[in-house]
Amino acid sequence: MMKLLKSRKVRFFIALFSMLLLFDMIEGSYAKYVSSASAGSNIAIAKWAFKVNDQDVLDDRDFSETIMPVFEGSSYIAPGVIAPGSEGYFDIEIDSTDTDVNFTESISLRMADDNTVTDLRIIGYKKNDGEFTEFTNALQITNDVDYTDLDKVNTYRIYVKWIDGTGERMNNVSDTNASKNGVASIAITTHFIQRIN
Repeated sequence: MMKLLKSRKVRFFIALFSMLLLFDMIEGSYAKYVSSASAGSNIAIAKWAFKVNDQDVLDDRDFSETIMPVFEGSSYIAPGVIAPGSEGYFDIEIDSTDTDVNFTESISLRMADDNTVTDLRIIGYKKNDGEFTEFTNALQITNDVDYTDLDKVNTYRIYVKWIDGTGERMNNVSDTNASKNGVASIAITTHFIQRIN
């Protein structure tokens, strides 16, 4: 009986081994025809970056410190100051070199809430030393820029004047008071809007 049991065990192991060998052969033959692959893809996202007067306005939205008014003066008014009858300007440079989409840039101007010089006027602008454009009603500059433009830096020179004489609102007394404790201030807002068609 022991021999029979041993032979049954031997037969069982031989059968089990044969069956495992058969499964391995079948799996090997099917594996030749089955394959899989995986991959990932990184898609570049269009850049959206603007500098106003060399300041990244997406990181720091207040660019007040970069506005440098220029008043050249005359034979009646010292340079660097504003007084009745004086004219001056300030520049706003918009650099969109790192922007990969078409967009519209706009500059909105108005007298600031703390401005006390009511005869101070924003009279017009030049874009990139081009023709002078006089403001009539709206104090806004709008320009479409394409990502394919070769030069994506635009400089806007904004002209201001302290009206004295025809059209003035302040009299000599208020002009004098303004020189003691007046505030001449302009609010500037830039907007950038993507154009999708």
